[in-house]
Amino acid sequence: MKLSQNKETLDQIAPLVEYAFLKNNDIREDPNFLSRYNHSMGFGEYKDNHLASYIMVNEFKSRIFAKKVKMGGVGYVASYPENRGQGDINRLMKEIILELHDQNYAISDLAPFSETFYRRYGYENAIYEKMYQIRPEYLRFFKPIKEGKLMRGNWSDSSLKEAVIKLYQAKLNQGEQRNTVDRADWWWDRLDTYYPGRSICVYFDKFQQPQGYMFYRIVERNFRAEEMYYQTPQAAQALLSIIASHSSSDLKYYVKMPEESLLGEFFPEQEGITIKTIPYMMTRIIDMKQVLEALPLVNNKKLTIEVTDDDIIVENNGIWLVNDAAEETRVRKVETDPDYTASLTNWTKVLLGHLTLKRAVQLGFVKENHPVNTDFVKGEVSFYDYF
Repeated sequence: MKLSQNKETLDQIAPLVEYAFLKNNDIREDPNFLSRYNHSMGFGEYKDNHLASYIMVNEFKSRIFAKKVKMGGVGYVASYPENRGQGDINRLMKEIILELHDQNYAISDLAPFSETFYRRYGYENAIYEKMYQIRPEYLRFFKPIKEGKLMRGNWSDSSLKEAVIKLYQAKLNQGEQRNTVDRADWWWDRLDTYYPGRSICVYFDKFQQPQGYMFYRIVERNFRAEEMYYQTPQAAQALLSIIASHSSSDLKYYVKMPEESLLGEFFPEQEGITIKTIPYMMTRIIDMKQVLEALPLVNNKKLTIEVTDDDIIVENNGIWLVNDAAEETRVRKVETDPDYTASLTNWTKVLLGHLTLKRAVQLGFVKENHPVNTDFVKGEVSFYDYF
């Protein structure tokens, strides 16, 4: 059931979340928890008038190319141990998905504790990250910059905060993101408090314009660049020089980047870096029509796809025509032989994940009924949020 947001409900949510996530503090006094709670919908199951299971859904906006859509971020999935296996989470997940559909959400994202578990509800891996581990001696290639300037500080520095948000929004406004959070002010502020001791570094060019930024922390002898973005090669070199300025054989160095990142190309000798691509978030398409309307096709062609096996939102099933040449209704349902057929989760790999249509066919995730010389534009996911 959908929960009321009042003191009585929070008093029941708090001990459950504290128990399930091993928190030693009263989350009712925790600004990090409350910031999410105050921007969320809550769903739960009661047993004998006590809250036994709980799921939080945060209300976000995300960019799918030029469109800004509603995204439900699922988190704090919790049940008391004596209540597990009773079907609560199963019922709540289905209720949440239907509620999001009723409220005109396009997608839902979550960080899974089990990919197999969430695949039951139509979620599929769609967001990956690339993690670089850099051996200390290979930082020697990056010297202090000679042009422009680097400014370092924290989120309370208004000039750095303004520069970071400007760069972030500029990237989103290019219209090339396929599943990236359009961060609200409250979420920016929470990201700062959620990662204690985090520093910001911004590179400004010779015209005093911001061209790149990095969030980083040193935690337990690990230097972690947890978000880096650069618009120019000079900005990339400048930010790498900041990492190099912390060079120590006692530290391990990690840089988290988008899956499409080519940061390794800046290293003259790449044997000193280890690169891993890691699944990060799963996505559930809530409204297939909204998603298809946001996705451009290669070469302005048209395409018919058949969606199957959405057992929760049946409206997503059927044959969809996507026609970039249409003057009015670009996306609509039709009754014809589809060009391609796949389940909802396999279409997620193509529409919002990293697989091209051709590759999905080769892997057997999509059935090709008759080939069409087009595909969905892939775009990229440039920034990562955790909830």
